[in-house]
Amino acid sequence: MTQYEMILDVVKDERFKGHVYTEVGTVSNTERINNFLLNSTFTKEEKEKELLSIYRDLDYQIIWEKYNYYHLLSEVYDINKNRKKEEKILIFPTDVAFDWNEYYSTTGAYRLFFGLMERGTQGIHRNIAMGSNFVKSYERAKRDNPERRKALVIQNTYHGYVRIPTYLPVPTEPIIYSVGEYINKTYPEKTFGIHINFYKSGSSGDLSNNGIFDAAFEYTKKDNVGFDLKNTPIGNTKFDLYRFGGGYDTNVNFDYIFDGMIFYKPLKELVLKTGIPDIYPKEYEEHFFRKLALFRNQTLEEAKNSEENINILKMINTSVETPLNKTMLENISNQIKKWIE
Repeated sequence: MTQYEMILDVVKDERFKGHVYTEVGTVSNTERINNFLLNSTFTKEEKEKELLSIYRDLDYQIIWEKYNYYHLLSEVYDINKNRKKEEKILIFPTDVAFDWNEYYSTTGAYRLFFGLMERGTQGIHRNIAMGSNFVKSYERAKRDNPERRKALVIQNTYHGYVRIPTYLPVPTEPIIYSVGEYINKTYPEKTFGIHINFYKSGSSGDLSNNGIFDAAFEYTKKDNVGFDLKNTPIGNTKFDLYRFGGGYDTNVNFDYIFDGMIFYKPLKELVLKTGIPDIYPKEYEEHFFRKLALFRNQTLEEAKNSEENINILKMINTSVETPLNKTMLENISNQIKKWIE
């Protein structure tokens, strides 16, 4: 949620002349999302009703429970209400095409689709699909409104890495590993990859290079700052935020993976916000259980009568802010302290 506060600061600025493209949301929702964002006639109640309706079927998983994307859609709608037509911001989801209405009739079809997604390059190559979806949406948006040629592409680790270390078993093979790499190879002179500060992927608060970056920002009392990585101490430091698959050359620096960095707020101030208030009210509960039945290969009655499923429903219907837990905060603090002391 904290990172999206920074993203919205960028989007709200009148100097931002472009649109937003996201990993979150299937490309099948593009038209509906942008019809919503361009409709300035909704009352407050109508806006909320349509936004919740879009969000229920945003993803091929049961629900994208992160509040930040819901907040992004809501805020961009409000920004657009006060802008001229040619200055309005559109949001283009890029994930693999999916329509829930096509899968409700049979458990087998949904499980086949989900299985192909889980198998990665042996099934549906999600990164190539998302990269291709971005290019098509971007070119169409430029054609429709030539004045808005910028693209803010929001991707999570590792999908956002614009350059990937060489795959040493076949170093000349043009393998596409990430969405960022697909975009960078399509627009090599125009792509600029930016890292927002975080901790190592899959860890319990382990910081890059044993915490020296975070210690430097804490010691100098600097945050909310962005900079190019080339010819900087951080840019020249080994990249260690993510473990690439076997066979990849991992002896690369930050300025190989990214072109710039934003240190927005220290990690101890980051907040995770999950749950969407009333995303599944009483009249839509069966909608939720039908999805869960497909996902878990259950009958509808089994899904409805599962205590675990009922608790999941309660959880996603309630918005909760969660700071980093005590163990992670202590781990982060200890890594920073050892450099400053």
